[in-house]
Amino acid sequence: MKEQWIMTLRSIQHDGTETTETELNTQAEFYQDQNGDLVIAYDESETTGMEGSRMNLRISPDNMVSVIRTGTFQTHLVVQTGVKHFCHYETPFGEIAVGITAKWLRNQMTAEGGHLEMRYIVDANSTLLSDNEIIVDLKRL
Repeated sequence: MKEQWIMTLRSIQHDGTETTETELNTQAEFYQDQNGDLVIAYDESETTGMEGSRMNLRISPDNMVSVIRTGTFQTHLVVQTGVKHFCHYETPFGEIAVGITAKWLRNQMTAEGGHLEMRYIVDANSTLLSDNEIIVDLKRL
């Protein structure tokens, strides 16, 4: 069942000398799909700079997180500890293929909501593009 939930998503980018942090508070859908994945879905807004897109965070039972953006800009990133995934990332400036390497992933998400933290490195051709942290808190509306 797709109920409405309240989600706080903090995104932190580290570039070695500076840290940039943004926070989004929004309503989201949250449900468990037929594969057992927990899915958090929400619409991007002008605030995120990706208006017209929809985000899905899919948390699999084996603690792999897929970040899927559909709509105006298409993205499919996979974050999994111990595995480097090659993924597709579309921006207003064009498309790139990137490597995603998880530093850590802490999943305390259940069917009752919860907390998810992940930190991962994004690279292109083995050149560091960004060091990111995402923290999600989800509770019933």
